[in-house]
Amino acid sequence: MRRGKGIIVITGVPGTGKTRASDLLAKRLKDAEVIRATELIKAKRLFSSRGKDGALIVRMNELERELGRLAAASKSRFVIIEGHVLCDLRVRGASVIVLREHLNVIKKRLLARGYGRDKVKANLVSEATDYCGAHAERNYARVYEMFSGSRDTLANMVKIAEGRKAPKREIDLLGELKEIIEKEKDFAI
Repeated sequence: MRRGKGIIVITGVPGTGKTRASDLLAKRLKDAEVIRATELIKAKRLFSSRGKDGALIVRMNELERELGRLAAASKSRFVIIEGHVLCDLRVRGASVIVLREHLNVIKKRLLARGYGRDKVKANLVSEATDYCGAHAERNYARVYEMFSGSRDTLANMVKIAEGRKAPKREIDLLGELKEIIEKEKDFAI
């Protein structure tokens, strides 16, 4: 078991189940604090503007510094930081869990949230091409990918948080993207 504070970053494209997973992990670990990047960005105004689709244009360097400060200051044994932008920055000492999900599940969730078709398509392509996994690999030493709905996901997240060995997986969703493109003729990329 790891000594000192365990810092766990949970990232993935929108709709992969990061919020639910971080809550379940915190509950299982007991002495854990959850930091939600999106809430922090809004509360501290760590964005410069909004994109055409309404997305916040985040000041990543400031967010990275603030997350590092909060993680270091936390009195909790475990700090869980969740958010989709986290694969594009670095939180010192963190192990990263990239949550993945089947594309049709993500599509359904994002449409239910009111995302426009173009934004849904962009997120499906990001998930199929493993944007978050590839970027996390560049920014962190310990990166684990897992399906959010798998039976063993929570148990493996606990192992990672505690510094124990957990399986590393490669998840390929390009075939699912091809099926969606073939099925939906208006799915132009």
